[in-house]
Amino acid sequence: MAQAAAGRGGAVSTAGCTPRRAAAPAPRAPLRRAPPPPRRGGPPRAVPPETSSQRGAGQPAGKIGSITSVSMVGAWDVGSSQAPPRDGGATASSSGGGNGTAPGALAKADQGKFVHFFRSASPYIAGHRNRTFVVVIPGEVVEAPGLLPSLMADIALLHGLGVRLVLVLGAAPQIDAAIVDLGMPSEFHGSYRITRAEVLEAAVEAAGRTRTAVEKYLSRAASVPVFRRHAKDDGEMHFGPALNVVSGNYVAAKRRGVVDGVDFGFTGEVRFVVRDAIKKQLESDAIVLLSNLGFTAAGEVLNCNTYDVGLHAAVELGAEKLFCLHLDDVVKLGLPQWLPISAAREMLLNRMTGHVALNSMDADEADRLRSVVLSEAERYITSTGRFASGGSGRSAPGSEGDSGSATPGGGGGGGGGGGGGGRKQKDFLMDLDLWHDQGFPVAVSVSVVACCKGIKRAHLVDARVDGGLLLELYSRDGVGTMISADFYEGIRRARASDVDGIQALLSPLEREGVLVKRSREDLAEMIPNFTVLDREARILGCALLLPLGATPDGARVAELGAFCIDVTFRGTGRGDSLLDYVEQEARARGVTRLVLLTTRTADWFVQRDFQLAGPAADSPLLPESRRARVNRARNSQLYVKEILPHDMDGPVAAPGKRIGF
Repeated sequence: MAQAAAGRGGAVSTAGCTPRRAAAPAPRAPLRRAPPPPRRGGPPRAVPPETSSQRGAGQPAGKIGSITSVSMVGAWDVGSSQAPPRDGGATASSSGGGNGTAPGALAKADQGKFVHFFRSASPYIAGHRNRTFVVVIPGEVVEAPGLLPSLMADIALLHGLGVRLVLVLGAAPQIDAAIVDLGMPSEFHGSYRITRAEVLEAAVEAAGRTRTAVEKYLSRAASVPVFRRHAKDDGEMHFGPALNVVSGNYVAAKRRGVVDGVDFGFTGEVRFVVRDAIKKQLESDAIVLLSNLGFTAAGEVLNCNTYDVGLHAAVELGAEKLFCLHLDDVVKLGLPQWLPISAAREMLLNRMTGHVALNSMDADEADRLRSVVLSEAERYITSTGRFASGGSGRSAPGSEGDSGSATPGGGGGGGGGGGGGGRKQKDFLMDLDLWHDQGFPVAVSVSVVACCKGIKRAHLVDARVDGGLLLELYSRDGVGTMISADFYEGIRRARASDVDGIQALLSPLEREGVLVKRSREDLAEMIPNFTVLDREARILGCALLLPLGATPDGARVAELGAFCIDVTFRGTGRGDSLLDYVEQEARARGVTRLVLLTTRTADWFVQRDFQLAGPAADSPLLPESRRARVNRARNSQLYVKEILPHDMDGPVAAPGKRIGF
């Protein structure tokens, strides 16, 4: 039953439903009857009819700066209404019905895994709660058979875990299909669709169908028997509060107009998203849906680029993460698990130079080629009107009229601001058309631009991986590619010229008795085993990784020592980056046990998985040669961290080329 409620400043429509009596329960199937094997990409398991208590009543929604459509839907329960595994295998823990388990039940054999997962995921669950994530779901994913039901199950689960979600829904293939039905060709100029009046009508219809499909799957309630064990009484609702899905005119746009003599018709460029209205909906526990449609101050509807909408939403909402779901186009690139901005820049430069591996060249030759390419890119950007006042829509979002070069929080280069060179490199990276011209999928370019504009993390996740969003968010290594600032920027192997800087950094701690005193000659001798954090020729941090050989139990041991971060930069995460880099270095050398002798700095290392092993002077975990050199007067305690063996396909990644080990 649709209700109309007058909000302050205008009318608001609310989608509700009339309560009805519960349908008579169907006879239960025997518990030991195994379900038929699921088809790859098949439909989700059927859900029992809903009762009046299972369905959220329609409620009027207040107007918050925009006209809003609200759908009140039931919460999703993991394991009861999700689509079957897309690999064709059924598991009793996820779908139930096998090995004598009831629907939604957990097989006894899987209970240990279930507990282990929750324990390992608990820090991520806490860390992501109340964070804002923007998820771009392209039309290809919506259209792919069997993907949307399980994806929406994961979205609802994320919402239940406290994540604030903005979903940006694409409809490009649906628009193409509608245009074919009209007997018209799809027209593009560059990477932009030319939207005539008939095409706009198709775009509006496709966006509506996509939104309805998403709301349909999010509206699915969990099976009542799943909750009976935990209900206080039969009259209580068997699941959590209703889940709100809202959409409205949250995207402000303008016509692209005539570019290079081409009239783009009703193609739009995103000006901004209505940030305050969206944030208010997120704070009220709603999932916000955005689409490819934008609205003008003149009351027009325009067809915008879905990724442009997602980029503006992420930047202007200050989202912690941007997710871009994808299919084969990104998979073909073979991207690593972690792609820092510096590597993304190198990747684009390599493509522009004809796939020449710049990092394999002589340093001077590579720098010369980079300068040539950057100069050509700058001329290309200037000649095509990039970053002009008012914007052409080709650059990354900012305020209206933004040149596209500034980032939220200032600074022209993703960190330092720099001078003209940093500005050119940043503009070069943020030119979406330049990425498109080089054949990169828009999901990749938008993710890079988002990080340049201040988003901490952007994730590329294959939509065909069952539970991909969950695995990316709640497991250590994830399953996709994460793009971010370079955590290891400035970290390198020490050089002979760094001895004075290292000594100046260590001296205050040596005077306090925190570190063992080392002469300049000692430091010079150990310099090949030092790693330093360098910023503008100043040593901000250092760490010593000293190989100790093998122990009787067969472990290959290395000692971590002289670990120090400049006091001015403590608490900024640089210590974690340096430690992670050194641990990767140890693993690359075949070290299986990292040891640390300390008297006063144990707490910091214990938080990073080092474990107390008792007094160092008597520990069998140290080689005999190292125990003999322990100063018993200091009574140093030994802390140990076991280095996991290499268990992945392919060679071990070089230090600084992945996060963690």
